[in-house]
Amino acid sequence: MAIYFSFAELLDYPSHGLEDCANQIARECAEARSSIEAFQSATRGKSLGELQEIYINAFDFRPDCTPNLGYHLFGDDGRRGLFLAELKGRMEACGIVLGSELPDYLSIILRYIDRVEEERIPLIEDCIQPGLARMTEILDATENPYRHAIHALLSFLEHEAKSREGVEAARV
Repeated sequence: MAIYFSFAELLDYPSHGLEDCANQIARECAEARSSIEAFQSATRGKSLGELQEIYINAFDFRPDCTPNLGYHLFGDDGRRGLFLAELKGRMEACGIVLGSELPDYLSIILRYIDRVEEERIPLIEDCIQPGLARMTEILDATENPYRHAIHALLSFLEHEAKSREGVEAARV
């Protein structure tokens, strides 16, 4: 499902192509469209440098809003180290290159679940959604445009969960 990859690109440190990712998400995810359009409106006309500054202000200057989801789940507890080690091994086994980021970095996890369907639901429910919920609490108190991007991802994930529940209920 390439939509996870598009969200990964949108929520990673900005580079060229950000607008294309936002447009693809808006086309493919009706449930996320209004949040994506709000993000696009808030970032329209910004240079790449300005977009990078907005990103840094949302996530790097706010350690409590880090895109490293394991921190939201475990803090500095030793369990985070185990979580990171397990994720790293699984990601490397399927060819994901971590670069300088830790394996619990939101964009890397989204790229991972784009490739590994059998781990998608547990990672979404147990890692991504709780981390995003914490991030929205923080970003909603700001005017930072990335709050809209996070809301778009949450809307998409909630829609996917409802779709899964409907399919499972139909099987019973």
